[in-house]
Amino acid sequence: MDTIAGEATSAVIEIADGVYLLTGLGCNVLAVVVTDGVLIIDSGSDGDAKNLKSAIAGLDVGPVRIVLNTHSHLDHVWGNEVLAKNGAVIIAHDRVRLAMQAEWRVPDALGLPTVPPYPEAALPMLTFVDALTVHLGGHEIEALHFPKAHSDADAAVLLRVANVLHTGDLYVSNGFPLIDSFHGGTIDGVITAVDVLVDLIDDETTVVPGHGSLSNRRELCEYRNMLAVARDRITVLIKGGSTLEEVVAANPTAGLYRRGESWMPTGFFILTVYEDLAGQCSSAVDAGD
Repeated sequence: MDTIAGEATSAVIEIADGVYLLTGLGCNVLAVVVTDGVLIIDSGSDGDAKNLKSAIAGLDVGPVRIVLNTHSHLDHVWGNEVLAKNGAVIIAHDRVRLAMQAEWRVPDALGLPTVPPYPEAALPMLTFVDALTVHLGGHEIEALHFPKAHSDADAAVLLRVANVLHTGDLYVSNGFPLIDSFHGGTIDGVITAVDVLVDLIDDETTVVPGHGSLSNRRELCEYRNMLAVARDRITVLIKGGSTLEEVVAANPTAGLYRRGESWMPTGFFILTVYEDLAGQCSSAVDAGD
């Protein structure tokens, strides 16, 4: 989330015909521009709604007609209220609406703020369960739900005609992700989701991660393998009886991310994966596995 590390300087980049990446807004926002308006995927973080409106105005197009949220975290939905009050329809998975109606809180060790319930205007007006397709100005925009992954309400969005995939926070290209294991997220769910996404795209697909620079299928595969190795290392330590402090000290992510410093401190990643896997390992022991 943008409270941990900032995004790149604001920029508007056309990545396909009528499809623009908007950066510097707390997350990667994607704008699909048609003759009479705009669909955007995610709406940025606290304090960035004004910058988002300015970026869209700079495209010299019509109003934002549709906002499609990939999940409920504040750095992806904070612009909803402003855009909805200007006439945009907010769309998301059923559980995004439920999550936004409740307080969001994680352990103090993560250093992230508690987020109170959102006002009614910010909530999705239309929700879906498994998948949804929006047909807009020649674009076929398909939202696909992945349960128990980065959170319990994630969707990736595939623009089939433009051959662009927005992964939300199922994938970040600048390090390790935050897996919201305190609200239904699991490391296995993320890996499973990425496996599905890899099979949906080809080597020419432009991959837009939730955070970080534009990516591709090869880098998405590398990310999947990085997470799988980290999961396996942490599992071994937990089954060996290591405490959270001992797992963090063992540095099970060493050597896995090779593109500089992870935007997400590795200790945060390990903490959330430990929270997820410790429960699974305990259940397996209780079952006599």
